[in-house]
Amino acid sequence: MWQTPKTDWHGGVDANGVYEGDRFNAVDFNRIKNNLQHLRDMAIKLYQEFTIPSLGADRTPRDYFYADEINQMEANLNTINAHTLKLSYGASPVYIENGNTMDFAELNRLEGAILDLYDKLNNETNGRRMFTWNFGTKGGEL
Repeated sequence: MWQTPKTDWHGGVDANGVYEGDRFNAVDFNRIKNNLQHLRDMAIKLYQEFTIPSLGADRTPRDYFYADEINQMEANLNTINAHTLKLSYGASPVYIENGNTMDFAELNRLEGAILDLYDKLNNETNGRRMFTWNFGTKGGEL
């Protein structure tokens, strides 16, 4: 089920060097993961069939997130985009174990791209012309 992406991520450090801002959690992971699946389901109604790897069950607050899972979310976005509108959403970073993590700018890019694709795929769906077929003649027989 579609959930509105968070596109106002923010962060920074105070005068003491302590991080102040949004923190990525299980709710965010699940929203992104499930929105990507929703985009894929929308896309295959308009474009040729394709698949994206599953990221498994929804996470709980006790679960960890791993670099390969975040990389897979980025790859899933790229796959959906490549099979549909082929837009430019910037370079996808590659995360490594015990390396840098997503920051607010990357989360805004990722969720902003998801929202943009969603809006554009909805516009394509809603903008399709529907043609009513009437077989036979009005009041007549075939």
